[in-house]
Amino acid sequence: MSDHIALPQDPASRASAIAAGAAWIAAILMVGAPVLNFFAVLLFGRGFAEASMFSQHLGVVLAFSGAVMASATRSHLALGARSREIKGGHGLREGFVLSTSVAVETVWAISGLSLALLGFGDEKVGFLRVSHLAWAFPIGFLGMAVADLAASPLPFLGRLLSAIAGIGSGLLLAGGSAANVAYAFGSSAAFLEGWAALSSVVATWAAWPLAVLLVAAGLMGAPLFVVMAGLAAALFVKDGMVVELAASESWSMLRSANVAAIPVFTLTGFLLAASRSGDRLVTLFRSAFHRMPGGSVVAAVVVCAFFSTFTGSNGVAILALGPVLAFAISKGEGMAEDKAQGLVTASGSIGLLFPPSLAVIVYGVTAQFVYGPGRSIDLMDFFRGGLIPGLLFVLATIATGLVPLWGRGKRPREEPATKTGRAMLDAIPELALPLLIALLFFTGSAGVFEIGALSVTWVLAWGFIRKEYSLAGLLAAGRRAFPVIGGTLVLLAAARGLSYFIIDAGIPSLVTGFVTTWITSRHLFILALTLVLLAAGCVMDVFSAVLVLAPLVIPAADLYGIHPVHLSAIFISNLAVGFLTPPVGMNLFLGSYAFGRPLWSVWRSARRFFLVQLAIALAVAYLPFLSLSFVK
Repeated sequence: MSDHIALPQDPASRASAIAAGAAWIAAILMVGAPVLNFFAVLLFGRGFAEASMFSQHLGVVLAFSGAVMASATRSHLALGARSREIKGGHGLREGFVLSTSVAVETVWAISGLSLALLGFGDEKVGFLRVSHLAWAFPIGFLGMAVADLAASPLPFLGRLLSAIAGIGSGLLLAGGSAANVAYAFGSSAAFLEGWAALSSVVATWAAWPLAVLLVAAGLMGAPLFVVMAGLAAALFVKDGMVVELAASESWSMLRSANVAAIPVFTLTGFLLAASRSGDRLVTLFRSAFHRMPGGSVVAAVVVCAFFSTFTGSNGVAILALGPVLAFAISKGEGMAEDKAQGLVTASGSIGLLFPPSLAVIVYGVTAQFVYGPGRSIDLMDFFRGGLIPGLLFVLATIATGLVPLWGRGKRPREEPATKTGRAMLDAIPELALPLLIALLFFTGSAGVFEIGALSVTWVLAWGFIRKEYSLAGLLAAGRRAFPVIGGTLVLLAAARGLSYFIIDAGIPSLVTGFVTTWITSRHLFILALTLVLLAAGCVMDVFSAVLVLAPLVIPAADLYGIHPVHLSAIFISNLAVGFLTPPVGMNLFLGSYAFGRPLWSVWRSARRFFLVQLAIALAVAYLPFLSLSFVK
């Protein structure tokens, strides 16, 4: 058998492979530059002044490369599911969703091209012109459109008609941006001005119908970023502005240090999952707690918290480790298999409050944007505010899992101390990683992005030392990580553009006025916010919920005197519990998939953990000192 790597044959796979190559190049450079700079400063007292800025700009390249991979694999975050096969009348639905996606991607590709040509002048970062790096924006959206068409299960004629409808609709809205592109190339034909005017007229008269169509497409399975980016484009053009304003806001956010940390920490989590880190941590905690009933319960909860912290997602721990952890609990503690699976399902999101959680980073970036430059908030304060609530979630989940085991009279098996010591030695790199991150975070020795780059380097170094990574294994980890990174960041980019319009239009003030008119009590406001966030966590991922709701809620919460850090803890806590909320909590779906059980069966196994975690979320909401104890 030949051992060469075969090139993919179908167009979607080829698009994904090309994007993966660009993503790997960007990832290697964006991790390598700050790591070299860190050690240069440490050893020689001086480094490369623009290393971090250079890497942050490369993060935009990684973002759009991953987004193209997500389109090629149909894995963008969405409210509705899209079938990979066309049956019955589903062809019309798929055609509508596909043409809508292509239309929005066309508008943003043209606006991104205008931004790249006119938005940066001679600005440089390191030895590269920013305008050259900004080409990732239009190429990325164009690549997503091509990948969407290539990956669609529609027959050729259906894809052709969807492409014509999508590109035509996109061009109808992109007149102003297209005129700017032509101007950049020295052309100013009269028809371009007419095209721009037509775009404005169409958006003015069709804004609400367009909004309805976009929401309908979202419910049918269109990616959430398409809905948000489409709404932003229509609203900007309706008000006589070009979409470049939204694209410029998105660009500024994507190249910020806090957002650039998202891909490196996500990559850290997937690299950990690709190694035997989970097995080592389970072995360590089981052996460390072997003298008490429930050692495997402690191990499972801590390991889930560890992986959800580093991936910023509840999915990795449940899908990658769930069956293994549930088997370990069932075998080691004599717990019923369904109860063990309920514990693992309930533990999938309890690490979202700990550093370097991506959920906290996204909330912090969004909050700073909403509060504005006049009110500076340290991202580290948001992490400090999550420490006690995060620990309460972990301890309460462990205690709830241990209660059925107490009083059984079962004597835990004795294990030699040498086994525990060996397990601890084996797990030193995994144990040291969060300690090193915390040390660098709270001493200010490095910024959040630099710490993420160092984390990737640490995990890779130990993986190669232990010979746990092969080329095929690393490529597989990249195939899993990059679409998640790209899908998350392109969603953030679209949401930032929409948020810019919402804030500029004064919509948060209207919401604040409505809330303060009908809700006069701070406690009632917190209760209403809790219910809204639980519902949001039930139907949305944590990033989408933060991006959509935070700009609307923060101004109202400010009027009720809720501290920004306290509000952050309320937000993340309730969204995490929302993942367990029936009937559509994401953890319930993941648990059903991982364990091969009906969703309501998984819910029955996890409901006692849900009630305990809900009580913790309410305590965090009504007891501010839990989140403000370590905040200056």
